[in-house]
Amino acid sequence: MTATYAPPNPLWRPNIKTPPAFDITVFNQDCTQSRPLGPYVKSRFGWFWNVPGTGTIQIRADHPLADRLMQCKRDVVPIRTYYNGIPWDGRVMSATIQGKPGEEIVTATCVSNLYWLLTILAWVNPLFPPEVQVGLTGKQDIMFGPADFVFKYFLAKNVIRLQKPVYMKLPIRYEVPELPQLKDLKSLDDILAAIDDLTAELVVISARFTQLDELYKTTADSADLGLSCDLWIPEDGPSPWVFNTDTLARLQNVLDLSGDNFFWFANPGNILGLANPDQWGKMQRAGYVFDTHKKRDRRWMQWRTDSGHITTYTRGVSHPKAHSAVVGGKAPEFVNQVVEWAANAAIKAILNWLLPGASLGDILVGDLFDDIFFAYQKFDDHKLKADLGPHAFGEIFVDNTTAYSLDAFAVGLAGLKAAGGGESLKLEVQAGGIDGRGFSFGEDDGSGRRFKVGDIMTFYDRGTVIEDYISAVEVEDSRGEKCTEFITIGDDGEVKDAWERLIDRMKGFAGLSRAIANGTN
Repeated sequence: MTATYAPPNPLWRPNIKTPPAFDITVFNQDCTQSRPLGPYVKSRFGWFWNVPGTGTIQIRADHPLADRLMQCKRDVVPIRTYYNGIPWDGRVMSATIQGKPGEEIVTATCVSNLYWLLTILAWVNPLFPPEVQVGLTGKQDIMFGPADFVFKYFLAKNVIRLQKPVYMKLPIRYEVPELPQLKDLKSLDDILAAIDDLTAELVVISARFTQLDELYKTTADSADLGLSCDLWIPEDGPSPWVFNTDTLARLQNVLDLSGDNFFWFANPGNILGLANPDQWGKMQRAGYVFDTHKKRDRRWMQWRTDSGHITTYTRGVSHPKAHSAVVGGKAPEFVNQVVEWAANAAIKAILNWLLPGASLGDILVGDLFDDIFFAYQKFDDHKLKADLGPHAFGEIFVDNTTAYSLDAFAVGLAGLKAAGGGESLKLEVQAGGIDGRGFSFGEDDGSGRRFKVGDIMTFYDRGTVIEDYISAVEVEDSRGEKCTEFITIGDDGEVKDAWERLIDRMKGFAGLSRAIANGTN
């Protein structure tokens, strides 16, 4: 199905000396048919740690697939490519055609399949219509457990409801820490540290029609989790091991995310429409596999400004805005109830003692003491406070509905981290360096010079050493040259341009408005 053509203008003739860095495939709507894109003018694809990747493709207007890229208005136009063994898959979100007549260029802007998280809401109860939303946990859907399980729990329930081909990667990842030795617990700090180690992977998340990317953000940031949602088609080979989300019957066992056998043997004639055991854990059609990832330690790989491999770089630092964070505003409901019961009992006892027989013990305090006790929680970075001295900025308030919960704990730590100052780098390098002996983005090939998004690496600049993780990589192929890799080390808040910061603020406002609209007492 390879297409060939002769460009009428020799200035636009594709480079024939250097093959394209991206072998791009364009699919039909449900990914059952495909054809290679072939020559292009320029392409750039980005891989990010826990947000959707981006892509840009430029081709001539007389390219055989130009019309296909322009069909994104009323059709799904899936795209997939690879770079050094690492896949990028997504779809065309917008396309423009621009230029002089006869020399127009079509530019397709793409987004990776992790964008699914921005288009799915976590309902309180997916089994009920939106007019009636109540679950076993009340007005919110609440789940507790390892972050990998909790993320997949919310996504699985709601893609089953929507009947979308998004599957959960198995097995569930939960690294059980070793139990501490009693002889090592010599102080309160040792005990608290041991408890922290045992609960480091545990989270609690509550949802009420929350957009999934917003639902996951705080936990993903505080737990240093990466997210992916990769395309799989039958032509790729054996199906990965997944939790199936093909039919509503899967809601029966979404809690364990481990099989499809619940009710199977007590379901004569398969009247519930459950999957055949031969298909358990396997994808039967093209779809997307969601997973979470931990960072890899690659600190022995060091970028150096004196190596000659870096074309340009930007290094940004920001000053701490606070050394303390306060979370809360609402006490856990059981605390309000206990305080109310205790106050009522105390008042009744006092009145009966002062005026015995007056039957004044029915006077109740109601919700007078609600949200007074344990309504707020404070988190401190003592080392930062000591480093900065008395002139350090003090504290911030981090928005959260309640204090003294794992949810508030995650929000508090994330807020403290965001306000504690930071440092980030953006590097522009030629893939593999000028001499081919430098680092290059890609799957491990045994050379010791490949890295991925999420790898913790080292940066050296005139005596300063920085250790942080790769949060983003963008690769651009302009044909006729080596690929250029744009690498972000650390969270990129310090090196974002004005437009990126504006977009972040707008996303924050949108999330706040949704939280207010869904707020309940």
